[in-house]
Amino acid sequence: MSDADVAVLACVDARDAVAVMDESAGRSAAEVEDVETRGTAYLLLTAVKGGALSTAEGRDAIDAMIDHGWYVAPDVYTKLVGKLESFE
Repeated sequence: MSDADVAVLACVDARDAVAVMDESAGRSAAEVEDVETRGTAYLLLTAVKGGALSTAEGRDAIDAMIDHGWYVAPDVYTKLVGKLESFE
């Protein structure tokens, strides 16, 4: 687990908030500490579903994140795109 993950967990715990983490090590540590987590994909889907982003903007955001190094497994990418399209 990275120093950043440790800092996020400490901050979230102090504020009784939700941690945004994608990496399994950080999420596992959060679970042990009883800290609720959500991932980047959840935030993006929530933004589209809530109208803060259009479906096209959500798809563009996913593709841009991937272009900048965000990893998502191909099957998860397919599910994300399908979920986005279900909001249309």
